[in-house]
Amino acid sequence: MYVWTDAFDVDAPYCNRIYPSTKTGDNASCFYHSWDTPQARARLWSASTVAGREVTRIFLSDVRERTRYNGLNSEGVCDEELLTTLGEAHALGIEVYGLFSSSDAAFSEQNMVGGLNDFNTNCGTASARFDGASVNNEYFTSVKQCGVGNEGAQLQFLDDLEATRINASPLPLHFSVSWNWECCSCGAATYQRRELDWNGNTKSALEHMIDIADSVDVQVAWNTGSTMTSRSQVPYDYWEANHMGTTSTTSFSVLAYTNPNSDCRQSFAPHTKGATTASDTCATGDRTEEGMFEAFDTVRITQPNTDGGIHYMGGVYSSGMVGWPKHEGYTVTPSDPPTSSPSTGPSASPSKVPSISPSSNPTAVPTSSPSSEVSFAYIG
Repeated sequence: MYVWTDAFDVDAPYCNRIYPSTKTGDNASCFYHSWDTPQARARLWSASTVAGREVTRIFLSDVRERTRYNGLNSEGVCDEELLTTLGEAHALGIEVYGLFSSSDAAFSEQNMVGGLNDFNTNCGTASARFDGASVNNEYFTSVKQCGVGNEGAQLQFLDDLEATRINASPLPLHFSVSWNWECCSCGAATYQRRELDWNGNTKSALEHMIDIADSVDVQVAWNTGSTMTSRSQVPYDYWEANHMGTTSTTSFSVLAYTNPNSDCRQSFAPHTKGATTASDTCATGDRTEEGMFEAFDTVRITQPNTDGGIHYMGGVYSSGMVGWPKHEGYTVTPSDPPTSSPSTGPSASPSKVPSISPSSNPTAVPTSSPSSEVSFAYIG
């Protein structure tokens, strides 16, 4: 599950339960930092522990400045909120990947991911450390057109992704891809693969990306299970045949957008981007949490080893918007932050983390959704 910095606060008076199209000006009052307070983390952990739909891996944003200076923050110390968040996540069995997203031609993320290893070395403990690096660079979309002189830029993108993998090592690299990076023409009647000769092998661009990264999620940009399946089937088949089980961390996820989009068909949000009402109609999809879960279950029929990916926490997952219950049930009791131990390796003993307590009545999933069908890997 993707955890971007800002999560929507449905109870904020200014926005009247409508997700705004921008986060600036007065609209900024409608968002809260998704993880840097005990209250925000209580919401995050509640959303991550829905019975039968548990999140097992999150991609955590707002870590760049907290790890930028040899793993330290701008004050030259180990970031206490980050240590606390990592410790709490691991206490719940949730892996944490640091998330970076510059999406520029220079692929600047390749120079950022190393900070996670520095953090683990200089600040990490046995219970508070990063499990991997996650990158969301969508520059390839700008150069994906075939036959117009873009091949050099496409090959450079692969080189940069490989450099990112090397710089992130020994942490595993997760990468987000688009379903249509596979093809020059993606229509059923005119399908044409986008093939590139890279590193001595001729494969589709998407196959090269799957080879480079340890795990991937595929942005399918649709809100029905049938289309989510058809758009992700080709990369899934390649991953399953060539990578499934090769490492303990490799995974393949089909990503559902829950944040509002100008095209209602591309998201499970209850209203389109820029709407003036809390919900509107759409020709496709059941734009609710239950509808998203059912779509994931549909994908799993033909892709049994696929995980469902949520994009993202508080946007609008677990927000309290129409069709999207606000999951509650965990409380976080502040205590001393985990004790960091600058050294060449993590502390051998678990650090002290805040107490995380489930309520006596944790949030349940809709009974119509099979609880064993999908494991959720991302919140955002």
